[in-house]
Amino acid sequence: MEHGDRLRPQNLEAKGRVAAVVSHFFVQRLARAVFGLYFRCYTRGRRNLPAKGGAIIAPTHRSNLDTPMIGASAGRPLRYFAKSGLFRGPVTTWLLVALGAFPVRRGIADRSALKAALSVLEAGRPLVMFPEGERKSGTRVFPLLDGVAWLAAKARVPVVPVVIGGTERAMGIGARFPRPSTIRIVWGEPLAPPPVDHQGRISREALSAYSEELREVLQRMFDDVQRELGIPV
Repeated sequence: MEHGDRLRPQNLEAKGRVAAVVSHFFVQRLARAVFGLYFRCYTRGRRNLPAKGGAIIAPTHRSNLDTPMIGASAGRPLRYFAKSGLFRGPVTTWLLVALGAFPVRRGIADRSALKAALSVLEAGRPLVMFPEGERKSGTRVFPLLDGVAWLAAKARVPVVPVVIGGTERAMGIGARFPRPSTIRIVWGEPLAPPPVDHQGRISREALSAYSEELREVLQRMFDDVQRELGIPV
């Protein structure tokens, strides 16, 4: 197998299936203990993540802490998009794959990554996808990309909105090290996938409407969590 083939999202996603399950039980328990003590991290609504079947987990994104926080909070092994630039060497690639990640190229419609994501969902596994795209700053939820809506429509899976409050205060953009802080992770009720026509297609207008509905849900949840943490909204 050529080097390029080894780094294809579909190949790395397939390799990570067993590794992600095994690492989940060890890494999650360690992460919960560390996060609980260092960050005073509390989770609410975890049971809103379906116990089985595919689902898209759509969290707010304010810190590099968000991905491990979601993994520690969930009760199931998760799969993740990760920017392709992180898959640089064999050790780093192995670690990312073992933690459930597969690469996506930013700034373009990465069809290979989308195919890998669909295979995750169609196999009945939950996928984490930050609908705002890259990390943001502040208390407002930015306009969402339509990738979450498109994948949910294509795979016919629910979308679980999640807000993570306090991670920007703990380790915002530009910070090198996290500082102790109270963090809240709230899992919202699943949203049904967008409607499709009799040929399984969804219009651009329907995608945009669904993305805006999800954004409004995330904003309401985000406001509530920030008020709990004493962060002005």
